[in-house]
Amino acid sequence: MQQYVMKSYLDILKELAKAHQVPLITAFRNASLPTSTYYRTIQAKTELRYATAKKVKEAIEELYALQQARDHTERLRANGDIINRRSIRAKFKPRSIST
Repeated sequence: MQQYVMKSYLDILKELAKAHQVPLITAFRNASLPTSTYYRTIQAKTELRYATAKKVKEAIEELYALQQARDHTERLRANGDIINRRSIRAKFKPRSIST
């Protein structure tokens, strides 16, 4: 019999932050959440609410999109290409999740 284990919101956010190379505490800060929420969650004193986890997930995706835009711009500058900010921003807009 196969046993399934449900992941916590924190585990999902840790995996997403690691995959996108974004420090989790930075995502909490970017989501305008107090750092105490981050530390209480990490120390397993409290569980994250869905709304909080959603804010952090959106912050991770936004920070990742900004990183990608910066990297893309640096590659263009290194190659001597012309940089059009409008087209770069359009390529790396974070996805919005409908509620």
